[in-house]
Amino acid sequence: MGYWTFNNDPVDGKDRIRSDTMKSHQLAMFVMSGLTLIAGIAPNTQAQALEREDLAPTTPAVMDPALEGKGSLIFASKTQDTGEILDTELFNMSYLFRNTGAGPLTITQVKPSCGCTVPELAKKTYMPGEAGTLEITFDPKGKRGAVSRTITIFTDSELTPNETIVVRALVKPVILIEPMVIPFDALTKGQTATKEFKIFGRTDDFKVTRVTVDNKETFDIEIIHDGEVEKNGEKMILNTVRVTIRKDAKPDNHRGMFSIRTNDERKPIFSLSAVARVLGDLKMNPIRVTMGRMVVGDEFEREFHVTSKSNTPFEIKNAYANSVALDAVYSYEPVDPESRNDWIVRVKGTVIAAAPRFNTQLHILTDVQDEEQLTVQMYGQLRDQ
Repeated sequence: MGYWTFNNDPVDGKDRIRSDTMKSHQLAMFVMSGLTLIAGIAPNTQAQALEREDLAPTTPAVMDPALEGKGSLIFASKTQDTGEILDTELFNMSYLFRNTGAGPLTITQVKPSCGCTVPELAKKTYMPGEAGTLEITFDPKGKRGAVSRTITIFTDSELTPNETIVVRALVKPVILIEPMVIPFDALTKGQTATKEFKIFGRTDDFKVTRVTVDNKETFDIEIIHDGEVEKNGEKMILNTVRVTIRKDAKPDNHRGMFSIRTNDERKPIFSLSAVARVLGDLKMNPIRVTMGRMVVGDEFEREFHVTSKSNTPFEIKNAYANSVALDAVYSYEPVDPESRNDWIVRVKGTVIAAAPRFNTQLHILTDVQDEEQLTVQMYGQLRDQ
C-alpha cells in the first residue's frame, strides 16, 4: 500500500528508488507540458501585438562588441544593363545583396554619381546572413546613346567599407532634334540668312503642330512636314522648322527662344534656341569689358571705343549699367570733337558686393537710326576677399 509494485510484489529499496525517479520524471513532464502550452499561446499573442500600430519600437539585442565592423557586403551582381530605352521612360532595377560577415552590417551612405539615379533602401542595418535589396530608379531624360552611371555604397565594415554598382543604358530620344541651338554667322544690317532645325519623330503620324518665338522682331518661322525618312538605321518622320533672320532686324546681339509643340504625348512641348549678331554702322572695340578677378573694395577703371565704320559723325547720349556689385560712374567723350566718329566710354568705380560669376550688360544710347541702344557685356569674378 502506498508503494509501486512489480508483479504484485512489494518493492524493495532499489524499486523504491525507481518509483521516486519515475515520479520525478512525471512531474518534469507535467511542467514541460505546461511550458509548451504557454509557448504555444505566446507566439499568437506576440503576432497580434506586432500588428498594433501603437506598438513602441523595441531595442535590438546588444551585439558582442568584438563583432562590430565584421559584417561584409556582397552583391549578387554589381552591374545591370537596361538595354535600349527611350529618354522618356523611367527604369527601375533591384540590386540584391547579403551580409556574409560574422557581425552586423550598417550601410551608412548611398551616393549616386548623378541625379539621374535615385536609390532607395528599406533599412540600414543587416544581421549576419541577412539579405536586402537596393532599389534604383534611372531617369534617362536628357541622355543620349550609351550611358553608364555609378552608385557607391558606404558601410561600417572593415572588410567592405565601400562597394560600387553600375547602371548601364542605351538611351534613344523619343524625338530626335538636330541641332538644339542654331548659331547664325554675323550679318550686316539689311542682310538675311536661313537655317533649320531637323525634328524626327517615332510615331507614324508625328507632326510639329506649332512653333512660337519670343523675338518676332528678329526671327521668322516656317514649318515643313517632310514625311518618312531613314535616320540612324530607323524609319522616322521628319519635320523641319526653318528659321530666317529678318531683313529689318536691328543691329545688336539677338537670341530667340523657340517653343515647339508636337502631337506626341510623350514629349508634347520643348524649347530650342537661336543666336545671331546683326552688325550696324557702329562697332565696339573691344566687344566685351573684362573685369578680371577682383575683391570687394577694389577700385577699377575700364574703357572701350564706339566708332562708325562709315566715319559718319554720331552722338552718344548715355551709358549705364544696372549692377548691385559695382558703385560706378560711366562717362563718354569723342576722341576728336570735330569728327565725332569715334567715342571713348569709361567705367570707373569700386567693387561693393561679391559676384563670383559677374556678368552684366552696359547699355550705350546713341542717335543712330536702328542703333539707338547697344549693349556691351561686362564680366569677371568679384569675391569677398
